[in-house]
Amino acid sequence: MNSKPLFLHDDLDEYFYNRKNDIKKLKYQINSLNYSLPQQILLTGYRGVGKTYLLKKIMTEIESNIICTYIDIAQIYAQEENELTKETALIELLKEMNKSIQANNYKNKYKAKITELIDNLKLKKYDFHDITEILNIPIPKTETNYRKLSQFVMEFPQKIVDEIDEINGFVIIIDEFQMLKKINDLEKLFWLIRSYSQTQHNVSYIFTGSISRSSEILNEINGESGPFGGRLQQITINPFTKEETKSYFKDKMSEINFTEDGFERFYKCTRGIPLYINSFYNVMDSNQLYTPEIVKETFFTNMEQILIMWIKVWSSLNDNEKNIVKQLVDEDSLTWSELLEKTSISRGTFNKYLTNLKYKGILNYTKKKYSIEDEMLKTWLKHEKEVYGIYPL
Repeated sequence: MNSKPLFLHDDLDEYFYNRKNDIKKLKYQINSLNYSLPQQILLTGYRGVGKTYLLKKIMTEIESNIICTYIDIAQIYAQEENELTKETALIELLKEMNKSIQANNYKNKYKAKITELIDNLKLKKYDFHDITEILNIPIPKTETNYRKLSQFVMEFPQKIVDEIDEINGFVIIIDEFQMLKKINDLEKLFWLIRSYSQTQHNVSYIFTGSISRSSEILNEINGESGPFGGRLQQITINPFTKEETKSYFKDKMSEINFTEDGFERFYKCTRGIPLYINSFYNVMDSNQLYTPEIVKETFFTNMEQILIMWIKVWSSLNDNEKNIVKQLVDEDSLTWSELLEKTSISRGTFNKYLTNLKYKGILNYTKKKYSIEDEMLKTWLKHEKEVYGIYPL
């Protein structure tokens, strides 16, 4: 048996499976740039469902006349020594756009045009730190000016399309966009993107992230009063169906054998989420016939390997956030006031932690009650308490 990767792998074709309809749908939206009809997209789905894999796969198949830039906000946040700011996000976006242009090798043929473009954009009063050039064109170092920076970055992709006849569009993928909540005045950044996207005919934005279905950020960005006011096309990447999961095993993991009810139990455990399927597969035995009982035993024996993603998320929470989760595991669901009463922190601090947990895809809020979004996380925590008498630290 060959193990399946649990995180993004360089060999996309080897490990990517299915998603034909999702690929077709997204490609159709992206290719509309060829007709100056940009589509702005909000891509959502459970953590581990394969959104990033899907986008990376699509990036390898996009027509050569469309430039695609990918930026991971979670990675930027993790690497940032100080607070995440609008300036940081814009600088990183410019860096990635620069890489995308260089990767497509336009720099030699169009260097003169892009030099003139940079001059015409009148970049002044901004220190680009370690960005000293774009396509080998020097960038002057001057003092900070957010207005000039934002104007330059927002105009840049459309100007590239305008200046290069062979380019029809520019796609900007902003992954883990919910981490932008770490920025003060985030609403202003969303409004900035919106203000430019509504007048640019060849630039598409795709926002994606692993967030709770009830997270306020969905309404903040695409709600009636949000910057995009419902104009973002919301596309949900769903887990594999039972039939798709069976086909996945048949095509990629045929050495694993189930009884009919054993497979039913397996699907109930993983819910068709590729990350869970792959991590479960990595602890399975090709010499074993998996009945419901053996699936259950295998799951509980290897929970730490199967749920490695949630264990990492759990370890990143502070004590107050963990306490909120513990209360919801004990009680199943609680109202805001009931949950607050069980903590020993102020309302303001409580709301901040509650919001963080929703942005991490941990909490769900429906019918005025909070609960744990992912049953696998809840099952692991309950099991740890039953076995060891306490929740994991």
